[in-house]
Amino acid sequence: MMRFVAPLSGMFIFALASGYLTTLIPLRINANSGDDFLAGLMGTAYYLGLLAGSFRSERIVAAIGHIRSFALFMSVLCATVLSLALSEHTASWLVLRFLNGMAVAGIFVVVESWLLCESNANNRGRVLSFYMVSLYGANAIGQLFVGVLDSSSLTPFILIGILLSLSILPPAINRIPTPEIEQASTLGFRRLFQLTPSGVLGCFAGGLVLGGLYSLLPIYLVKQSGSDDYRVALFLAITMLGGMALQFPVGYLSDIIDRRKVLIAVMLLGCLTCICLIMTPDNSWLNIPLLFLFGGATFTLYPLAISHGCDHMHPDDIIAGTQGLLLAYSLGACIGPVMASLSMDYIPDGLMAYFIVTMGTTGVFFLARMPYRPVIYSSEEQPFVPVTRTTPVIAQIDPRSEIEEATEALNKQTT
Repeated sequence: MMRFVAPLSGMFIFALASGYLTTLIPLRINANSGDDFLAGLMGTAYYLGLLAGSFRSERIVAAIGHIRSFALFMSVLCATVLSLALSEHTASWLVLRFLNGMAVAGIFVVVESWLLCESNANNRGRVLSFYMVSLYGANAIGQLFVGVLDSSSLTPFILIGILLSLSILPPAINRIPTPEIEQASTLGFRRLFQLTPSGVLGCFAGGLVLGGLYSLLPIYLVKQSGSDDYRVALFLAITMLGGMALQFPVGYLSDIIDRRKVLIAVMLLGCLTCICLIMTPDNSWLNIPLLFLFGGATFTLYPLAISHGCDHMHPDDIIAGTQGLLLAYSLGACIGPVMASLSMDYIPDGLMAYFIVTMGTTGVFFLARMPYRPVIYSSEEQPFVPVTRTTPVIAQIDPRSEIEEATEALNKQTT
């Protein structure tokens, strides 16, 4: 596993800064203007950049190599983040957040293609687990900076710039050849929807929920806790840790129970936690377990929907299919922040109401679809894999794409 230390170390330092920045932006907007809709627009601009960069960065990596590409994208990200501190103009921030998203997408492409080319069918599942822990763990730790530094000063941007610069060091001192990157999806989106409409809608709903969560949950928590940055940081860290901790138990259940029932149960859990958060007093200790469960419910929606979609695909189509499902998630993440911000502007406890409606509607759809499609038994299911929501390259790391290849190799050995 030593050959994975460089990309994972760089990713960990980058994710510390990225997690902090993701929370800092809405807090900064709330402190300056208190405009929830503007915070939603910033989230949409970022996810549009992430979507554009996800499908355009492979050529750069293939042309100049992983290490140089990592330095290039990180330099662009560092420059655009520091530029946010130079101007409070809305138009410039929208452009810079879009560029932030494109640079972040490039960084994910570099790291994920690096891990892909250095891994194989025997260790790909472990590599993906280490990657998820590095990403989500660092994002959770990054929230704790919010309670230490003044969000209204320039210091947070300087710290983020320092961390982004330091993240270049682990890859820069490592020497690897430039591997080839496989082509992106070849499975048409219409065909994908015909194969698994529930998988597409589930991923789209996951994007709607997490786009709103990342963009507006910090503002919601500020309003609920009386602008206590430390409390907000702690609550956000607990939410992300819940999302990471519940991946495997929920995934295990989905491998032994009808996956659609698990999806419906997770959406019901998300709705119930939102209702409890509305009813619970702001300073109650109950907010801690509720946010932990809320994170577990919302962060498992996408990997559960991906796994459900893969159950209806031939192994040869899994890479292309999961790339298409990522596109569905990305579209939802672009729309979600604006819809969530409008809910916050016009409805009391609008963000929680938005989550309840989104997850509740999706859960009803899954419930209504169940009689029209037979149960897929565990022997016919693809195994649950806790995939991240980053770039199309992550689909190639998905161990499920190796199942048929490994089976054929085993059959050849036995014959």
